[in-house]
Amino acid sequence: MALPDPSSFEELSDHQKALWARYGSGEDPLFVQLVGLEVQEVRRDYCRVALPFRPELLQAGGVIHGGVLTTLLDTSCVPAVGSGFEKARPYSTISMHVQFLSGSDNSDLVAAAWVTRRGRSIAFCEAEVETADGKTLAKGALAFKI
Repeated sequence: MALPDPSSFEELSDHQKALWARYGSGEDPLFVQLVGLEVQEVRRDYCRVALPFRPELLQAGGVIHGGVLTTLLDTSCVPAVGSGFEKARPYSTISMHVQFLSGSDNSDLVAAAWVTRRGRSIAFCEAEVETADGKTLAKGALAFKI
């Protein structure tokens, strides 16, 4: 399955763009900052994040740790889901299915996530993690309770 074209998702208002541009960069230390994720693009129901490589992301076998890939899948969905609301509201992951497809050693990573269905109380997403050169490492199907 090919990643969706970001331009097929509606652009955010200037207000929403400003809010998501600060995601993970506030004064309160958040997990996003600890991991080092960088938001590259947020549109309504879509998000792309990057994670520059560093050796601490490897597991003992010398490839990117599965927890890192899972974190990218889950965290990239947060702005995708949140972009559908004009103001902040709580939501959280309630289901996550991950397929690990390949390993990678020392590459920067990119994750893209998009909402596939948005209900009143649950949003469903898909996400993928790739290396900088486009090799798919993991895919995920997630659900969020709104």
